[in-house]
Amino acid sequence: MSVSLLLKAVGSDTTGQETALRVIGAREPPSKMTIQIAVTGTAHVQIQGRIARDAPWLDIGPGHSASALLYIDPVQFLRAVAEKVGSGATVSVWAVWAW
Repeated sequence: MSVSLLLKAVGSDTTGQETALRVIGAREPPSKMTIQIAVTGTAHVQIQGRIARDAPWLDIGPGHSASALLYIDPVQFLRAVAEKVGSGATVSVWAVWAW
């Protein structure tokens, strides 16, 4: 059995024939995430998220063509997609938990 299937099937402490899984963290997720987008030159950046590895990627808010600082609800999987990046342009994106 793959680890991802096993973890999806376990909701709490579990003991099996060959494996014991223990929940060791009970920290609540922070209320917000902070995302900083830095664009020099011309580019279009779209922030996307999903709640599980097998879920589809969905846009979070509108796309950005200028540098921005965003606050969003926490998302387990997050990515930034840069398109229409001009010659010599740079795009950087950072994300952190905001307590």
